[in-house]
Amino acid sequence: MTEVSYSNVNDNTPVLVGCAQHLDKNGVDGLNFLEILEVVGKKAVADCEAEKSLAEELDNVTVIRFVADTPNRDSATTSMWGYPNMPKSLANSLGSKASSLIYTTTGGNSPQLAVNEVAKRIQSGDIDCSLIAGGEALDTFVKRIKSGIDTDWSDNPGGEPEIIGSAQDGANDHEKIYGLFNPSSVYPLFANALRAKDGTSPAKHMLEVGELFSEFSKVASENEHAWFPIHRTAEEISEVKPENRIIGFPYTKYMNSIMRVNQSSALVMVSAKKAREMGIPESKWVFMHAGACLNEIFHMSDRVDYHSSPAIKSCTDAVFNLSNTTQEEMDFLDIYSCFPSAVQIAINELGIKPNDSRGLTLTGGLPYFGGPGNAYVLNSMASMVKKLRENPGKFALVTSNGWYLTKHGAGIFSTKPFEGEWDQVVDTSKMQEEINNMEKPTFTETPEGEAVVETYTVVHSREGPSKAIVIGRLNDGTRFLSNTGKDEITLNKMMQEEMLGAKGSVSFNGKKNVFVPN
Repeated sequence: MTEVSYSNVNDNTPVLVGCAQHLDKNGVDGLNFLEILEVVGKKAVADCEAEKSLAEELDNVTVIRFVADTPNRDSATTSMWGYPNMPKSLANSLGSKASSLIYTTTGGNSPQLAVNEVAKRIQSGDIDCSLIAGGEALDTFVKRIKSGIDTDWSDNPGGEPEIIGSAQDGANDHEKIYGLFNPSSVYPLFANALRAKDGTSPAKHMLEVGELFSEFSKVASENEHAWFPIHRTAEEISEVKPENRIIGFPYTKYMNSIMRVNQSSALVMVSAKKAREMGIPESKWVFMHAGACLNEIFHMSDRVDYHSSPAIKSCTDAVFNLSNTTQEEMDFLDIYSCFPSAVQIAINELGIKPNDSRGLTLTGGLPYFGGPGNAYVLNSMASMVKKLRENPGKFALVTSNGWYLTKHGAGIFSTKPFEGEWDQVVDTSKMQEEINNMEKPTFTETPEGEAVVETYTVVHSREGPSKAIVIGRLNDGTRFLSNTGKDEITLNKMMQEEMLGAKGSVSFNGKKNVFVPN
Protein backbone atom coordinates (compact mmCIF):
# COMPACT_ATOMS: atom_id res chain seq x y z
CA MET A 1 0.00 0.00 0.00
CA THR A 2 1.48 3.33 -1.09
CA GLU A 3 1.63 6.05 1.55
CA VAL A 4 0.05 9.39 0.67
CA SER A 5 0.43 12.81 2.22
CA TYR A 6 -2.08 14.15 4.71
CA SER A 7 -2.13 17.29 2.59
CA ASN A 8 -4.00 15.32 -0.06
CA VAL A 9 -6.86 14.47 2.29
CA ASN A 10 -10.00 16.25 1.11
CA ASP A 11 -11.51 18.83 3.43
CA ASN A 12 -14.77 16.90 3.82
CA THR A 13 -13.13 13.58 4.73
CA PRO A 14 -14.25 12.40 8.20
CA VAL A 15 -11.39 11.78 10.63
CA LEU A 16 -11.32 10.30 14.12
CA VAL A 17 -9.19 12.64 16.21
CA GLY A 18 -10.14 11.92 19.83
CA CYS A 19 -10.76 8.84 21.97
CA ALA A 20 -11.21 8.08 25.65
CA GLN A 21 -12.42 5.41 28.05
CA HIS A 22 -13.48 5.66 31.68
CA LEU A 23 -13.78 3.02 34.42
CA ASP A 24 -15.69 3.78 37.62
CA LYS A 25 -15.34 1.27 40.48
CA ASN A 26 -16.83 3.49 43.19
CA GLY A 27 -19.87 1.32 43.92
CA VAL A 28 -22.83 3.17 45.45
CA ASP A 29 -20.85 6.40 45.24
CA GLY A 30 -20.19 6.03 41.54
CA LEU A 31 -21.19 8.36 38.73
CA ASN A 32 -24.71 8.50 37.33
CA PHE A 33 -25.62 7.85 33.68
CA LEU A 34 -25.00 11.43 32.55
CA GLU A 35 -21.89 12.00 34.65
CA ILE A 36 -20.12 8.90 33.30
CA LEU A 37 -20.61 10.26 29.76
CA GLU A 38 -19.58 13.78 30.74
CA VAL A 39 -16.29 12.57 32.23
CA VAL A 40 -15.35 10.49 29.20
CA GLY A 41 -16.57 13.17 26.79
CA LYS A 42 -14.22 15.72 28.33
CA LYS A 43 -11.37 13.20 28.16
CA ALA A 44 -12.01 12.55 24.46
CA VAL A 45 -12.08 16.27 23.68
CA ALA A 46 -8.82 16.75 25.58
CA ASP A 47 -7.27 13.81 23.73
CA CYS A 48 -7.59 15.74 20.45
CA GLU A 49 -4.94 18.22 21.65
CA ALA A 50 -6.67 20.95 19.66
CA GLU A 51 -5.19 24.44 19.75
CA LYS A 52 -8.68 25.92 20.21
CA SER A 53 -11.65 25.03 22.45
CA LEU A 54 -13.14 22.06 20.65
CA ALA A 55 -16.11 21.44 22.95
CA GLU A 56 -17.64 24.74 21.89
CA GLU A 57 -17.27 23.70 18.25
CA LEU A 58 -19.27 20.47 18.58
CA ASP A 59 -22.26 20.70 16.26
CA ASN A 60 -23.29 17.07 16.80
CA VAL A 61 -23.54 14.94 19.92
CA THR A 62 -24.43 11.28 19.40
CA VAL A 63 -25.16 8.90 22.28
CA ILE A 64 -25.47 5.13 22.21
CA ARG A 65 -28.74 4.05 23.83
CA PHE A 66 -28.50 2.91 27.44
CA VAL A 67 -29.78 -0.51 28.47
CA ALA A 68 -32.02 1.10 31.10
CA ASP A 69 -33.70 3.03 28.29
CA THR A 70 -34.61 0.02 26.16
CA PRO A 71 -38.13 0.46 24.78
CA ASN A 72 -40.87 -2.08 25.54
CA ARG A 73 -39.10 -3.42 28.62
CA ASP A 74 -40.89 -3.76 31.93
CA SER A 75 -38.01 -3.50 34.39
CA ALA A 76 -36.99 -1.47 37.39
CA THR A 77 -34.31 0.35 35.45
CA THR A 78 -36.53 1.16 32.48
CA SER A 79 -39.34 2.53 34.62
CA MET A 80 -36.87 4.77 36.48
CA TRP A 81 -35.13 6.19 33.42
CA GLY A 82 -34.97 9.97 33.73
CA TYR A 83 -33.07 11.23 30.68
CA PRO A 84 -35.53 11.94 27.83
CA ASN A 85 -32.85 13.67 25.73
CA MET A 86 -29.45 12.34 26.77
CA PRO A 87 -27.58 13.82 23.77
CA LYS A 88 -28.81 17.29 24.74
CA SER A 89 -28.01 16.70 28.41
CA LEU A 90 -24.50 15.66 27.46
CA ALA A 91 -24.05 18.59 25.09
CA ASN A 92 -25.10 21.00 27.84
CA SER A 93 -22.71 19.43 30.34
CA LEU A 94 -19.83 19.92 27.89
CA GLY A 95 -20.73 23.53 27.05
CA SER A 96 -21.79 22.64 23.53
CA LYS A 97 -24.71 24.23 21.68
CA ALA A 98 -24.91 21.33 19.22
CA SER A 99 -28.16 21.38 17.26
CA SER A 100 -27.66 17.90 15.78
CA LEU A 101 -28.56 15.41 18.52
CA ILE A 102 -28.62 11.67 17.76
CA TYR A 103 -29.62 8.73 19.94
CA THR A 104 -29.35 5.15 18.68
CA THR A 105 -31.75 2.27 19.02
CA THR A 106 -30.91 -0.90 20.96
CA GLY A 107 -28.15 -3.20 19.73
CA GLY A 108 -24.45 -3.90 20.10
CA ASN A 109 -24.03 -2.82 16.47
CA SER A 110 -25.00 0.75 17.46
CA PRO A 111 -21.46 2.18 17.70
CA GLN A 112 -20.68 1.17 14.10
CA LEU A 113 -24.10 2.43 13.02
CA ALA A 114 -23.39 5.77 14.73
CA VAL A 115 -19.89 6.13 13.31
CA ASN A 116 -21.19 5.38 9.82
CA GLU A 117 -23.98 7.94 10.13
CA VAL A 118 -21.81 10.69 11.60
CA ALA A 119 -19.11 10.09 8.99
CA LYS A 120 -21.63 10.38 6.14
CA ARG A 121 -22.98 13.65 7.56
CA ILE A 122 -19.49 15.08 7.88
CA GLN A 123 -18.71 14.09 4.29
CA SER A 124 -21.92 15.74 3.06
CA GLY A 125 -21.22 18.93 5.00
CA ASP A 126 -24.22 18.65 7.33
CA ILE A 127 -21.94 18.66 10.38
CA ASP A 128 -18.21 19.00 10.90
CA CYS A 129 -17.46 18.30 14.57
CA SER A 130 -19.02 15.39 16.50
CA LEU A 131 -18.74 13.64 19.83
CA ILE A 132 -19.96 10.02 19.93
CA ALA A 133 -20.33 8.66 23.47
CA GLY A 134 -21.80 5.68 25.29
CA GLY A 135 -21.55 3.65 28.44
CA GLU A 136 -23.35 2.26 31.47
CA ALA A 137 -23.53 3.01 35.19
CA LEU A 138 -25.59 -0.08 35.99
CA ASP A 139 -23.37 -1.32 38.78
CA THR A 140 -23.82 1.83 40.82
CA PHE A 141 -27.50 2.06 39.89
CA VAL A 142 -28.30 -1.49 41.01
CA LYS A 143 -26.22 -1.21 44.18
CA ARG A 144 -28.02 1.99 45.14
CA ILE A 145 -31.41 0.36 44.60
CA LYS A 146 -30.44 -2.67 46.68
CA SER A 147 -29.09 -0.42 49.44
CA GLY A 148 -32.19 1.77 49.49
CA ILE A 149 -30.18 4.83 48.45
CA ASP A 150 -31.71 7.59 46.34
CA THR A 151 -31.58 6.74 42.63
CA ASP A 152 -33.50 9.71 41.30
CA TRP A 153 -31.07 10.21 38.46
CA SER A 154 -32.56 12.55 35.89
CA ASP A 155 -32.08 15.54 33.62
CA ASN A 156 -34.64 16.95 31.21
CA PRO A 157 -33.17 19.65 28.96
CA GLY A 158 -36.22 19.65 26.71
CA GLY A 159 -36.64 18.56 23.13
CA GLU A 160 -36.18 15.14 21.60
CA PRO A 161 -33.13 13.60 19.91
CA GLU A 162 -33.16 12.11 16.43
CA ILE A 163 -33.34 8.31 16.64
CA ILE A 164 -31.30 6.19 14.22
CA GLY A 165 -31.38 2.44 13.68
CA SER A 166 -34.07 -0.22 13.70
CA ALA A 167 -36.29 -0.41 16.78
CA GLN A 168 -37.52 -3.91 15.89
CA ASP A 169 -37.49 -6.19 18.90
CA GLY A 170 -34.97 -9.02 18.86
CA ALA A 171 -37.54 -11.76 19.35
CA ASN A 172 -41.14 -12.19 18.22
CA ASP A 173 -43.97 -13.09 20.60
CA HIS A 174 -43.83 -16.80 19.83
CA GLU A 175 -40.07 -16.97 20.47
CA LYS A 176 -40.46 -15.19 23.81
CA ILE A 177 -42.91 -17.86 25.00
CA TYR A 178 -40.12 -20.45 24.82
CA GLY A 179 -37.35 -18.31 26.29
CA LEU A 180 -35.63 -17.07 23.14
CA PHE A 181 -35.13 -13.67 24.63
CA ASN A 182 -32.37 -13.49 27.23
CA PRO A 183 -29.02 -13.61 25.39
CA SER A 184 -27.65 -15.98 28.05
CA SER A 185 -30.32 -18.49 26.97
CA VAL A 186 -30.00 -17.91 23.23
CA TYR A 187 -26.25 -18.02 22.55
CA PRO A 188 -25.92 -21.55 24.00
CA LEU A 189 -28.28 -22.65 21.21
CA PHE A 190 -25.62 -21.51 18.75
CA ALA A 191 -22.98 -23.31 20.83
CA ASN A 192 -24.71 -26.66 20.57
CA ALA A 193 -25.39 -26.12 16.87
CA LEU A 194 -21.64 -25.58 16.40
CA ARG A 195 -21.03 -28.84 18.25
CA ALA A 196 -23.43 -30.60 15.91
CA LYS A 197 -21.62 -29.25 12.86
CA ASP A 198 -18.19 -30.20 14.22
CA GLY A 199 -19.21 -33.47 15.86
CA THR A 200 -17.76 -32.30 19.18
CA SER A 201 -18.71 -33.54 22.65
CA PRO A 202 -19.87 -31.04 25.29
CA ALA A 203 -16.70 -31.58 27.34
CA LYS A 204 -14.38 -30.99 24.39
CA HIS A 205 -16.39 -27.98 23.27
CA MET A 206 -16.22 -26.40 26.73
CA LEU A 207 -12.47 -26.88 26.88
CA GLU A 208 -12.06 -25.32 23.41
CA VAL A 209 -14.12 -22.38 24.58
CA GLY A 210 -12.03 -22.15 27.72
CA GLU A 211 -8.85 -22.00 25.65
CA LEU A 212 -10.35 -19.36 23.36
CA PHE A 213 -11.59 -17.13 26.16
CA SER A 214 -8.52 -17.57 28.33
CA GLU A 215 -6.67 -15.49 25.74
CA PHE A 216 -9.39 -12.85 25.96
CA SER A 217 -9.08 -12.71 29.75
CA LYS A 218 -5.31 -12.32 29.39
CA VAL A 219 -5.83 -9.18 27.32
CA ALA A 220 -8.33 -7.89 29.89
CA SER A 221 -5.86 -8.55 32.71
CA GLU A 222 -3.48 -6.08 31.06
CA ASN A 223 -6.12 -3.44 30.28
CA GLU A 224 -6.39 -0.54 32.73
CA HIS A 225 -10.04 -0.01 31.74
CA ALA A 226 -11.17 -3.63 32.31
CA TRP A 227 -13.89 -4.45 34.82
CA PHE A 228 -12.33 -7.86 35.60
CA PRO A 229 -8.55 -7.53 35.04
CA ILE A 230 -7.95 -11.21 35.84
CA HIS A 231 -6.23 -13.77 33.64
CA ARG A 232 -8.19 -17.01 33.90
CA THR A 233 -6.94 -20.35 32.63
CA ALA A 234 -8.93 -22.48 30.20
CA GLU A 235 -9.73 -24.84 33.06
CA GLU A 236 -11.00 -22.03 35.30
CA ILE A 237 -13.33 -20.85 32.55
CA SER A 238 -14.66 -24.26 31.56
CA GLU A 239 -14.81 -26.08 34.93
CA VAL A 240 -18.24 -26.08 36.55
CA LYS A 241 -18.09 -25.17 40.23
CA PRO A 242 -20.15 -23.04 42.64
CA GLU A 243 -18.48 -19.77 41.64
CA ASN A 244 -18.64 -20.73 37.96
CA ARG A 245 -22.03 -22.36 37.64
CA ILE A 246 -23.79 -23.22 34.41
CA ILE A 247 -25.94 -20.34 33.14
CA GLY A 248 -27.21 -21.87 29.91
CA PHE A 249 -25.78 -25.29 29.01
CA PRO A 250 -22.99 -25.59 27.94
CA TYR A 251 -21.92 -22.11 29.05
CA THR A 252 -20.54 -21.33 32.50
CA LYS A 253 -20.70 -17.94 34.20
CA TYR A 254 -17.17 -17.08 33.02
CA MET A 255 -18.31 -17.53 29.41
CA ASN A 256 -21.10 -14.94 29.73
CA SER A 257 -21.05 -11.25 28.96
CA ILE A 258 -21.20 -9.03 32.05
CA MET A 259 -23.37 -5.94 31.63
CA ARG A 260 -23.58 -4.68 35.21
CA VAL A 261 -20.58 -2.37 34.93
CA ASN A 262 -19.68 1.30 35.18
CA GLN A 263 -17.75 1.99 31.98
CA SER A 264 -17.92 4.59 29.24
CA SER A 265 -16.11 5.58 26.08
CA ALA A 266 -16.16 8.37 23.52
CA LEU A 267 -14.82 9.31 20.11
CA VAL A 268 -14.41 12.69 18.45
CA MET A 269 -14.90 12.76 14.69
CA VAL A 270 -14.39 15.88 12.60
CA SER A 271 -13.87 16.88 8.99
CA ALA A 272 -10.26 17.13 7.85
CA LYS A 273 -10.88 20.84 7.30
CA LYS A 274 -12.04 21.26 10.90
CA ALA A 275 -9.08 19.26 12.19
CA ARG A 276 -6.75 21.64 10.38
CA GLU A 277 -8.61 24.72 11.60
CA MET A 278 -8.48 23.48 15.19
CA GLY A 279 -4.78 22.66 14.96
CA ILE A 280 -5.26 18.99 15.82
CA PRO A 281 -1.94 17.17 15.28
CA GLU A 282 -1.92 14.72 12.39
CA SER A 283 -0.50 12.14 14.79
CA LYS A 284 -4.02 12.00 16.22
CA TRP A 285 -5.77 11.29 12.91
CA VAL A 286 -7.35 7.90 12.19
CA PHE A 287 -9.46 7.19 9.10
CA MET A 288 -12.35 4.81 8.60
CA HIS A 289 -11.51 3.14 5.29
CA ALA A 290 -14.83 1.26 5.20
CA GLY A 291 -17.88 0.72 7.38
CA ALA A 292 -21.01 -1.38 6.99
CA CYS A 293 -24.04 -2.62 8.89
CA LEU A 294 -26.17 -5.59 7.86
CA ASN A 295 -28.83 -7.72 9.54
CA GLU A 296 -29.16 -11.48 9.63
CA ILE A 297 -32.57 -13.00 8.92
CA PHE A 298 -34.04 -11.19 11.87
CA HIS A 299 -35.83 -13.79 13.96
CA MET A 300 -34.16 -16.89 15.35
CA SER A 301 -36.96 -19.21 14.29
CA ASP A 302 -36.41 -18.23 10.64
CA ARG A 303 -32.63 -18.66 10.45
CA VAL A 304 -31.12 -20.89 7.78
CA ASP A 305 -29.16 -22.68 10.52
CA TYR A 306 -27.59 -21.92 13.90
CA HIS A 307 -23.90 -22.46 13.16
CA SER A 308 -23.28 -19.85 10.47
CA SER A 309 -23.93 -16.19 9.73
CA PRO A 310 -24.37 -15.14 6.10
CA ALA A 311 -24.70 -11.53 7.33
CA ILE A 312 -21.27 -11.53 8.98
CA LYS A 313 -19.76 -12.98 5.81
CA SER A 314 -21.44 -10.44 3.54
CA CYS A 315 -20.80 -7.49 5.86
CA THR A 316 -17.09 -8.16 6.29
CA ASP A 317 -16.59 -9.05 2.62
CA ALA A 318 -18.17 -5.70 1.77
CA VAL A 319 -15.79 -3.64 3.92
CA PHE A 320 -12.77 -5.51 2.61
CA ASN A 321 -13.89 -4.91 -0.97
CA LEU A 322 -14.63 -1.21 -0.42
CA SER A 323 -11.31 -0.59 1.34
CA ASN A 324 -9.38 -2.71 -1.16
CA THR A 325 -7.95 -4.80 1.69
CA THR A 326 -8.15 -8.39 2.84
CA GLN A 327 -8.61 -10.11 6.16
CA GLU A 328 -4.96 -11.16 6.03
CA GLU A 329 -3.90 -7.50 5.77
CA MET A 330 -5.56 -6.59 9.07
CA ASP A 331 -2.87 -6.05 11.70
CA PHE A 332 -5.32 -5.83 14.61
CA LEU A 333 -8.68 -7.47 15.24
CA ASP A 334 -11.50 -6.90 17.66
CA ILE A 335 -14.16 -9.55 17.15
CA TYR A 336 -17.41 -8.99 19.03
CA SER A 337 -17.32 -11.31 22.01
CA CYS A 338 -20.50 -11.33 24.10
CA PHE A 339 -20.48 -15.14 24.16
CA PRO A 340 -18.09 -17.76 22.75
CA SER A 341 -20.41 -18.77 19.91
CA ALA A 342 -20.49 -15.17 18.65
CA VAL A 343 -16.70 -15.25 18.31
CA GLN A 344 -16.56 -18.75 16.85
CA ILE A 345 -19.16 -18.10 14.17
CA ALA A 346 -17.58 -14.77 13.25
CA ILE A 347 -14.06 -16.15 12.84
CA ASN A 348 -15.42 -19.10 10.88
CA GLU A 349 -17.03 -16.67 8.44
CA LEU A 350 -13.87 -14.56 8.29
CA GLY A 351 -11.53 -17.53 7.82
CA ILE A 352 -9.59 -16.78 11.01
CA LYS A 353 -8.20 -19.45 13.33
CA PRO A 354 -8.99 -19.35 17.07
CA ASN A 355 -5.28 -19.11 17.87
CA ASP A 356 -4.51 -16.39 15.29
CA SER A 357 -1.25 -14.70 16.27
CA ARG A 358 -2.83 -11.25 15.94
CA GLY A 359 -5.23 -11.99 18.78
CA LEU A 360 -9.00 -11.58 18.51
CA THR A 361 -9.63 -8.72 20.93
CA LEU A 362 -8.22 -5.30 21.72
CA THR A 363 -10.12 -4.91 24.99
CA GLY A 364 -10.39 -8.37 26.53
CA GLY A 365 -13.99 -9.07 25.55
CA LEU A 366 -17.36 -8.50 27.19
CA PRO A 367 -17.07 -11.26 29.85
CA TYR A 368 -13.73 -9.90 31.15
CA PHE A 369 -13.22 -6.33 29.98
CA GLY A 370 -16.90 -5.72 30.70
CA GLY A 371 -19.93 -5.26 28.49
CA PRO A 372 -21.32 -1.73 28.88
CA GLY A 373 -24.52 -2.55 27.05
CA ASN A 374 -25.01 -1.35 23.52
CA ALA A 375 -21.87 0.81 23.78
CA TYR A 376 -19.18 -1.87 24.18
CA VAL A 377 -17.84 -1.53 20.63
CA LEU A 378 -17.21 2.15 21.29
CA ASN A 379 -14.61 0.91 23.81
CA SER A 380 -13.26 -1.38 21.07
CA MET A 381 -12.98 1.59 18.74
CA ALA A 382 -11.31 3.78 21.35
CA SER A 383 -8.80 0.97 21.99
CA MET A 384 -8.35 0.62 18.24
CA VAL A 385 -7.64 4.35 17.74
CA LYS A 386 -4.97 4.26 20.42
CA LYS A 387 -3.41 1.08 18.97
CA LEU A 388 -3.29 2.49 15.44
CA ARG A 389 -1.71 5.75 16.58
CA GLU A 390 1.04 3.67 18.16
CA ASN A 391 1.43 1.71 14.91
CA PRO A 392 1.16 4.19 12.01
CA GLY A 393 0.09 2.71 8.70
CA LYS A 394 -1.33 -0.47 10.23
CA PHE A 395 -4.94 -1.59 9.73
CA ALA A 396 -7.60 -2.79 12.19
CA LEU A 397 -10.92 -4.59 11.79
CA VAL A 398 -13.60 -4.06 14.43
CA THR A 399 -16.84 -6.06 14.31
CA SER A 400 -20.08 -5.60 16.22
CA ASN A 401 -23.23 -7.56 16.93
CA GLY A 402 -26.69 -6.76 18.25
CA TRP A 403 -29.36 -9.04 19.73
CA TYR A 404 -28.66 -12.70 18.79
CA LEU A 405 -26.15 -12.60 15.94
CA THR A 406 -28.87 -10.44 14.40
CA LYS A 407 -27.57 -6.92 13.72
CA HIS A 408 -23.98 -6.73 12.49
CA GLY A 409 -21.42 -4.03 11.89
CA ALA A 410 -17.86 -3.97 10.62
CA GLY A 411 -15.32 -1.19 10.26
CA ILE A 412 -11.79 -0.97 8.87
CA PHE A 413 -9.56 1.74 10.27
CA SER A 414 -6.01 3.03 9.77
CA THR A 415 -3.83 6.10 10.22
CA LYS A 416 -3.08 5.67 6.51
CA PRO A 417 -4.69 8.81 5.10
CA PHE A 418 -7.65 8.39 2.79
CA GLU A 419 -7.02 10.05 -0.56
CA GLY A 420 -9.79 11.12 -2.91
CA GLU A 421 -13.51 11.64 -2.43
CA TRP A 422 -14.54 9.79 0.75
CA ASP A 423 -17.58 7.55 0.27
CA GLN A 424 -16.72 4.59 2.45
CA VAL A 425 -19.98 3.48 4.05
CA VAL A 426 -21.30 0.45 2.22
CA ASP A 427 -24.85 0.60 0.85
CA THR A 428 -26.04 -2.81 2.06
CA SER A 429 -29.65 -2.55 0.84
CA LYS A 430 -29.20 -5.11 -1.95
CA MET A 431 -27.28 -7.47 0.34
CA GLN A 432 -30.01 -7.13 2.94
CA GLU A 433 -32.62 -8.08 0.39
CA GLU A 434 -30.61 -11.14 -0.61
CA ILE A 435 -30.27 -12.28 3.00
CA ASN A 436 -33.94 -11.70 3.76
CA ASN A 437 -34.87 -13.81 0.72
CA MET A 438 -32.60 -16.75 1.57
CA GLU A 439 -34.35 -20.11 1.60
CA LYS A 440 -35.18 -21.08 5.15
CA PRO A 441 -36.94 -24.01 6.83
CA THR A 442 -40.70 -24.18 7.02
CA PHE A 443 -41.81 -23.23 10.54
CA THR A 444 -44.87 -24.12 12.57
CA GLU A 445 -46.10 -22.72 15.88
CA THR A 446 -48.28 -25.81 16.42
CA PRO A 447 -46.11 -28.92 15.96
CA GLU A 448 -47.42 -32.39 16.66
CA GLY A 449 -45.76 -35.78 16.36
CA GLU A 450 -42.35 -37.40 16.13
CA ALA A 451 -39.41 -35.01 16.11
CA VAL A 452 -35.65 -34.63 16.45
CA VAL A 453 -33.53 -32.03 18.26
CA GLU A 454 -31.85 -29.48 15.98
CA THR A 455 -30.26 -27.59 18.87
CA TYR A 456 -31.03 -27.03 22.54
CA THR A 457 -29.95 -25.60 25.86
CA VAL A 458 -30.75 -26.15 29.52
CA VAL A 459 -31.29 -22.85 31.31
CA HIS A 460 -30.20 -22.61 34.95
CA SER A 461 -31.16 -20.48 37.91
CA ARG A 462 -28.98 -20.21 41.00
CA GLU A 463 -30.77 -23.27 42.34
CA GLY A 464 -29.99 -25.44 39.33
CA PRO A 465 -31.55 -26.39 35.97
CA SER A 466 -34.92 -24.69 35.48
CA LYS A 467 -36.03 -25.40 31.91
CA ALA A 468 -34.82 -26.62 28.54
CA ILE A 469 -35.26 -24.86 25.22
CA VAL A 470 -35.46 -27.14 22.20
CA ILE A 471 -35.41 -26.08 18.56
CA GLY A 472 -36.48 -29.17 16.70
CA ARG A 473 -37.65 -30.62 13.40
CA LEU A 474 -40.65 -32.75 12.60
CA ASN A 475 -40.16 -35.74 10.32
CA ASP A 476 -40.93 -33.60 7.26
CA GLY A 477 -38.23 -31.08 8.21
CA THR A 478 -40.58 -28.44 9.60
CA ARG A 479 -38.93 -26.48 12.41
CA PHE A 480 -40.57 -25.73 15.78
CA LEU A 481 -39.81 -24.23 19.18
CA SER A 482 -40.54 -26.00 22.43
CA ASN A 483 -39.63 -26.51 26.04
CA THR A 484 -39.35 -29.78 27.95
CA GLY A 485 -40.98 -30.72 31.20
CA LYS A 486 -39.39 -29.13 34.27
CA ASP A 487 -38.56 -32.40 36.00
CA GLU A 488 -34.97 -32.57 37.15
CA ILE A 489 -34.42 -36.04 35.68
CA THR A 490 -35.15 -34.87 32.14
CA LEU A 491 -33.09 -31.71 32.49
CA ASN A 492 -30.07 -33.56 33.88
CA LYS A 493 -30.39 -36.19 31.16
CA MET A 494 -30.16 -33.44 28.55
CA MET A 495 -26.81 -32.37 29.98
CA GLN A 496 -25.40 -35.83 30.60
CA GLU A 497 -26.39 -37.50 27.33
CA GLU A 498 -25.93 -36.25 23.78
CA MET A 499 -29.21 -34.65 22.73
CA LEU A 500 -28.24 -33.25 19.32
CA GLY A 501 -30.25 -35.25 16.81
CA ALA A 502 -32.04 -37.07 19.63
CA LYS A 503 -35.49 -38.36 18.79
CA GLY A 504 -38.66 -37.70 20.71
CA SER A 505 -42.12 -36.26 20.29
CA VAL A 506 -43.65 -32.81 20.51
CA SER A 507 -47.18 -31.70 21.31
CA PHE A 508 -49.11 -28.71 22.63
CA ASN A 509 -50.09 -29.03 26.31
CA GLY A 510 -52.65 -26.22 26.29
CA LYS A 511 -50.06 -23.54 27.10
CA LYS A 512 -47.00 -24.29 25.00
CA ASN A 513 -45.22 -26.90 22.90
CA VAL A 514 -43.51 -29.60 24.96
CA PHE A 515 -40.77 -31.86 23.63
CA VAL A 516 -40.38 -35.27 25.28
CA PRO A 517 -37.17 -37.15 24.45
CA ASN A 518 -37.39 -40.90 23.86
